Amino acid sequence: MKIRLPFSFPSIRKPTIGLPFLSIMSLLPTPYTKIQFGGMRVAIAALAVVAIGFTATLWLTIAGTTHQILWPTPGASYELPYTVGEALPPDEETPMTASQTLRINLTDNARLDRLVLKDLQLGKASLEKSFEINRTTGVTGAMVTVGLITITNSSAPSLEWSNINAGAITLGQAKVDGHTNNMCLDPTLPTVVADSDRGSGSFISEGSVVDRVIINTNGDNGATIGELVIDNVDASVGKWDWKYINAGAITMDATNTFGDGSGINSPSVTFNNTVCGRVIASNLVDSPVSVK
Repeated sequence: MKIRLPFSFPSIRKPTIGLPFLSIMSLLPTPYTKIQFGGMRVAIAALAVVAIGFTATLWLTIAGTTHQILWPTPGASYELPYTVGEALPPDEETPMTASQTLRINLTDNARLDRLVLKDLQLGKASLEKSFEINRTTGVTGAMVTVGLITITNSSAPSLEWSNINAGAITLGQAKVDGHTNNMCLDPTLPTVVADSDRGSGSFISEGSVVDRVIINTNGDNGATIGELVIDNVDASVGKWDWKYINAGAITMDATNTFGDGSGINSPSVTFNNTVCGRVIASNLVDSPVSVK
């Protein structure tokens, strides 16, 4: 016979701990969500890199093809009145050094209002000439016609002029380390006037350090400049060699100095007999001078 108690004892069971289901697969990203999201980010990043590379390449290409040398950057040749220059190759004497020559080519029948060369420092040990005015080899009869040439505050070891005609040539009391004056008087020479600015332009080069300056006329009809201003153009080595000029007036005042230190009995300044003027006034002072 079973005896029923008025209460019951709880059953004793083995305790269990409820933990979430863990497995190695559950620790890995689900292929669909993670790979899809990660792939989108990679794709966007890849597109961004491609876009940046394309943009950089395009920019470099444009920069490389559109870079221009503009007047009066040295190391270039300019076909004035056009202001875009063409880079000059290195000088033969110093092939490892980039050229710093300022070469001014006056195109046939070119017309300039003013050409100003101011505060230029010239000179390169390997060069014979530091400042030239000439014409292209093979061109005959062409001249640079200038209304007025003024030279102030300038210096060089030596100077030589030839094949120059001017209505008036005035040489102030500049100090020179000896000079030879063989200029001729020609009363038939006219006074050149080049005042009209129509179709002309002004070109100024100021504050540059260059190897040398070359002004060259390369057309049979020559070129015309209203005023050529040379102010504080100093050469440590090299000669000023000027040729083939027709001028209304040339003035070189007392602020200029030319001499190579050879002494006043060995001329550093020479005016050849092909330099002619209707009126000539020369007050140059021979004095020991050595321009370095």
